[in-house]
Amino acid sequence: MRQPLFDFDLKRVSREHYITGKAAINFPHVGSTTGGWHFLSYFDRETGVSKVSLAGIHYPDTTGFFGDAGVIDVTEQLAKRGWFAEGQRLFMADHNRAAADMIVRWALSKSAHCNVEVAEWFPTPEDRRRLLDILDLGKPKLLEVGRSRKMEAWLSSQ
Repeated sequence: MRQPLFDFDLKRVSREHYITGKAAINFPHVGSTTGGWHFLSYFDRETGVSKVSLAGIHYPDTTGFFGDAGVIDVTEQLAKRGWFAEGQRLFMADHNRAAADMIVRWALSKSAHCNVEVAEWFPTPEDRRRLLDILDLGKPKLLEVGRSRKMEAWLSSQ
């Protein structure tokens, strides 16, 4: 049976299994110019359904690539939006970590197309620099698993 692409609640969210992918990319993180109304596609308060991908479950565990860089506690931010998980802290990738997780997921796959849109999602040189900084952390591991050339070729096309 195929692994589901999402969890529809926040029960399994933890520091190890943090929210990543497009739900994290589109979340309006404090102090960030990214995110916006698209997060409503992943956090539907009206129905009480969240649609989140979790690291180590729906996405590869990228701790070996990036450590805990960019994994943040969003318990209070989610609570302000009406999302709670009784007695647990909620963790999410910031914009850069979520994109890096998506890029590693792609690099490890057989797919030829990476759906991260660097120019659109990282519009300023500083935004792109922060993405490249986190990707640099993962290069040794990508080299170790034989996928660094794939990522480097894709990055040079961006």
